[in-house]
Amino acid sequence: MTGRVDGMQRTVFADFFDGDTARPRRVAMTGDGADLILRLPDETVLRWRRDGLRRLPDQASPGPVTFAPSDGGPERLVVSDPDALDVIWAGPPIPVAPTPTPLGRAAIALAFGGALLAVLLLVVIPGGASVLARLLPVEAEIALGEIHSEQARSAFGGDKPLRVCKRPAGLAAMDKIVDRVLGDLELLYPLEVAVLDDGDSDILNAYAVAGGRIAFFDTMIQAAETPEEIAAVLAHELGHVVNRDPVRGMLEGAGATAIMALLAGDMTGGGVLGWVGAGAVTSGYSRGAEEEADRFAHALLEEAGLPPSALAVMFQRLRDRYGDVGGVMAHFSTHPDLASRILAADRGAEAAALVPVLSPGEWADLRAICDQGPV
Repeated sequence: MTGRVDGMQRTVFADFFDGDTARPRRVAMTGDGADLILRLPDETVLRWRRDGLRRLPDQASPGPVTFAPSDGGPERLVVSDPDALDVIWAGPPIPVAPTPTPLGRAAIALAFGGALLAVLLLVVIPGGASVLARLLPVEAEIALGEIHSEQARSAFGGDKPLRVCKRPAGLAAMDKIVDRVLGDLELLYPLEVAVLDDGDSDILNAYAVAGGRIAFFDTMIQAAETPEEIAAVLAHELGHVVNRDPVRGMLEGAGATAIMALLAGDMTGGGVLGWVGAGAVTSGYSRGAEEEADRFAHALLEEAGLPPSALAVMFQRLRDRYGDVGGVMAHFSTHPDLASRILAADRGAEAAALVPVLSPGEWADLRAICDQGPV
């Protein structure tokens, strides 16, 4: 992530694990003398003493660097952005935690076990997930989608699930976009597209789950400058639906997480390594799926008479807001490098005259889909 300057302090970003759950939280980080200031997404502010940190050993270089409290606490701070590392290294030296040196047969056994685990995670699980995704009955996928949709709303909503926005004029505008993008495309199941009220969240998000369900965060609707950008994102998510990526990703993630959580639980006493190991593997699978969804979206948008470059515009907005994903951290991201996607989308742009997907009034209706005032 690219850092920014707030006043006299430089703000950078890292992933924070609280030790209670395996889910990372993106934190804004600034240096303040002998302290690091971490601001969590819920606006909680943590102050970590630099001299109270230790750097975990045996980490590949170049690559993410993991820091932990020197008192043995379960929290972890995973830093991959060079700018963020510069902020940390600007303070007093942070020691490397001691680690035992493997010897003799133990080292051989560890290497053999690692190779076996790599084959299992990188070959067996992806291959099995792809086969199972193709064999899963449509009815079962739809049922899974209903469950996954509710789980996602609850996961993103925190105390209560995100509200599904149902203002009639906004629904009609979204239906018009769906009809334009779908064209003659035939799906295995009815497509359901929802807009979720995520309040004042800073997250621009849209995602597909099993069974032909696609959800947009209202913040993404508000961040878009044209309805063609929303149509482009919809086309991308349709690529995941057609390729049944949500089912395959769910199966891959479940298998990898179960294995890594078992090993990490035995070896570390926490869920952090389980998430990191599983996250690295499943994002490795999904990077190819993301690129394939982009290619599908370009072709679908061209058929609909809509500019594929709208996808690049939305990606650029994501980059401006969150920075680019590059280097080793790309292994832990569920999206490929945004720069390459922007270039690919721009190459797919066409110069044909645009027939707008919505009128100005309909676009205003879509942007008001989550309003709860009188209709």
